[in-house]
Amino acid sequence: MSSTSAGVGLRERKKQQTREALHRAAVRLYAQRGPDSVTVNDICAAAEVSPRTFFNYFGSKDDAVLDWHEERAGGSLADRIAARPAEEDPLLAVHQAINAGIRLLQERPTWREHQQLVRRHPRVVPMAFADSRRTQTLIAEGISRRTGLPADDLYSRAVAGAAHGVIRATLSVWNPEDPGSDLLAMMDASFEMLASGFRLPTPV
Repeated sequence: MSSTSAGVGLRERKKQQTREALHRAAVRLYAQRGPDSVTVNDICAAAEVSPRTFFNYFGSKDDAVLDWHEERAGGSLADRIAARPAEEDPLLAVHQAINAGIRLLQERPTWREHQQLVRRHPRVVPMAFADSRRTQTLIAEGISRRTGLPADDLYSRAVAGAAHGVIRATLSVWNPEDPGSDLLAMMDASFEMLASGFRLPTPV
């Protein structure tokens, strides 16, 4: 590796470390004080960076809390769906791509705190919902790339809408405050229900 490449790699790692430090500080302070009692300056002080540096990464304090950086989830969701094995059914490809992203995000120390904040503080819900709508768009794009159909084709949109509905329903039932609540197992069960046409489970 050239010295130039090494220098670029080091700068990127430092930028990622700064972004992560700001995110962690924002989540921690929101959890401790509530969103309305936290300022950008508070977050900067906790992360030991300047406000100017903060705004190089985020547009607002809520952005820092709800930080969604696709590299943390293994790249774009559309890319992950498109990269699944060609023989997979589109719905299964979406399911596996979603689970792969969740596994990576769960490694973040702030994962459960982030989910708890969205539930506890209604003022951050609109931004979380905007991210959710973006997820549906990316699912349709990934399906389009797998099938060759346009992203606005009825099939692409219908599969994306159904998958997105299942994801949102699962997240609404999952309890991030319960360490024993297994989001991936719940996601598997939800996608299995969708794939079966929502047949009622057979009584044991």
